[in-house]
Amino acid sequence: MNNPFNKKSKLEIILWLIFCILIGVFFTYSLTLVFKNKNEKIFLEQQNTASVIQFISSLPIAEPINKNSPTTKSQYFYLNKETNGLPKISAKAFLVGDLNTGEIIFSYNQEQKYPIASTSKLMTALVAREISKGSDVATVSKKALATLGTNGELKLGEKIKITDLIYPLLLESSNDAAEVLAEYFGRATFISKMNQEAEKLLMLNTKYEDPSGLSSHNQSTVSDLFKLAGYIFTQKYDLFKITTKVSYSNKKHSWSNISQFLDRGEFLGGKSGYTDLAKETVVSIFNLPLGQTGSRPVAITLLQSNDRHKDVETILQYLKKNIYYGGAADATTNWVQQKIDLPDIKDPNYVTLALLGDMMLDRGVRNSVVKNFNNDYSALFQKSKELLTILKESDISFANLEGTASDQGTDQKNLYSFRMDPAIIPTIKGAGISIVSLANNHMGDWGRLAFYDTLSRLKENEILYTGGGYSKAEAEVPTIIEKYGMKIGFLGFSDKGPSYMEAGEYKNGILLTSDPRFDEIIKNAASQVDYLVVTFHFGEEYQTKHNARQETLAHKAVDDGAKIVIGTHPHVVEDTEVYKNSYIAYSLGNFIFDQSWSKPTMQGMLLEIKLNKDGTMSAKKDTVQLNSAFQPIVTSGKEEKVIFQAIKSTVIKK
Repeated sequence: MNNPFNKKSKLEIILWLIFCILIGVFFTYSLTLVFKNKNEKIFLEQQNTASVIQFISSLPIAEPINKNSPTTKSQYFYLNKETNGLPKISAKAFLVGDLNTGEIIFSYNQEQKYPIASTSKLMTALVAREISKGSDVATVSKKALATLGTNGELKLGEKIKITDLIYPLLLESSNDAAEVLAEYFGRATFISKMNQEAEKLLMLNTKYEDPSGLSSHNQSTVSDLFKLAGYIFTQKYDLFKITTKVSYSNKKHSWSNISQFLDRGEFLGGKSGYTDLAKETVVSIFNLPLGQTGSRPVAITLLQSNDRHKDVETILQYLKKNIYYGGAADATTNWVQQKIDLPDIKDPNYVTLALLGDMMLDRGVRNSVVKNFNNDYSALFQKSKELLTILKESDISFANLEGTASDQGTDQKNLYSFRMDPAIIPTIKGAGISIVSLANNHMGDWGRLAFYDTLSRLKENEILYTGGGYSKAEAEVPTIIEKYGMKIGFLGFSDKGPSYMEAGEYKNGILLTSDPRFDEIIKNAASQVDYLVVTFHFGEEYQTKHNARQETLAHKAVDDGAKIVIGTHPHVVEDTEVYKNSYIAYSLGNFIFDQSWSKPTMQGMLLEIKLNKDGTMSAKKDTVQLNSAFQPIVTSGKEEKVIFQAIKSTVIKK
């Protein structure tokens, strides 16, 4: 006989067991989530800062595989021995991470959105590469050429392969190339695909409104840019490979790389950008020896930087000193201890300047580049490793730009009229020239339109200038470069005209020594900086000794507050002088010029100055020798301490 009570009890027991099982599953799942999140994100909960380690889950991970145990993950990780916080840099947001593992080594404001400027072109290149065919050919339109900027030197109606357009896009950051690419595929469609690709890569805080980055609405985070860098590095590395080339030429063009990091052997590629709102931005990849053996591919992404080059250099030094990749047992090994024992990273108490003479890349120099180097101006700078090293390692590199770099204007029919190929501007940027003087007698050879165009091209390539500007007010203001807490100002004058190119209140032009406010201009400039460099285009051609006029102007400049006076124009090297507590080089001669008819005009001086915070300095006079192709070859001189004049003080007896 069946017992109904037993049936009911069995049912209750079964239901109770099911309920317990469900509770256990839920509890186990909850614990899994907690520990998963804990392993994936370890934050220093201070100032929105993340430190070792955090994982970017959407980044393609290329972990080493153990063939005997495919499911076993590496037990290696990043350790930071620095306990005093992150490196001090100017960027408002930054992220440093390993592209092989997806680990964030350290970051700051990693989810804060900012305009990204020309780093947008990484996505432009990626989308163009993914949707194009090798045979695709675009036509350069008037609308594309109307985009701000001229890098790339594309011509109206020119037909160019999509595969070739990637080079000016990434090497010279050509806005025109970006627009030509977008137009070819349909501009709205192309931008839509840029945003679709961002969504696909889980770049959830990223938006594109144009293909160039000129729009302030092109915004992202350093975290999203790290994801993009990781995808390109692991899946489309040929794009980063392009950005490691010094230059690239086809039958019609030669494009030069303007990257500030090209000289670094560990540089694996990247892209930088600048607009007024975005400030300086960068995505750069470096191969760094952070482990006991081998190197790690590390991405550095910065937004809103005031000085990307200094910020990246600071981060690289910090990584090499404080970060290592290994297991827990490695923390006590000798190679780690050696890193810890390195001296603290501190800014130097001096600024290094590389000062060069007349640079004219027209006429015979242009012919040489076409004949010998397939129109690749960067070849002029490649002959001398000493030159490249000095230009790249100096804090400030200066030269006199002897003429405009433009395809506009009207020849003023001077005895010698120079107008250089606009392609030289990205070239000298890539070589390491940071500032040029515009105050010279050839700056008006093709009129104000060519001069205006030259100003625009210099700005586009982030090359500073002095001695001229869009107005007299701009020309009179010193160009200030701040390094390691020292403000170095540059101010340029021409004593050789042309008077018709003098800057006015509402017209662009140059600054002349005949200006009635000469002393006042220099004094005002000196009051704004720690040390002022005044450059003069003065003296008589081919004379190896300075004249009375040069001495008068140089001494007046020093009396008005100049610390260093640099002369150009004679095309040969002249003497130097110490006057009071200042240093004067009356003529640096030719840096690059086509005056091959004499030995002195094929030589120049590269003046290296180490200027200390206390005003003391040392100088090194390197020799520049031009070969038959007008390539400068540098022979290093001897560094000597500058002994200033003893200034007698007047004691007034009461």
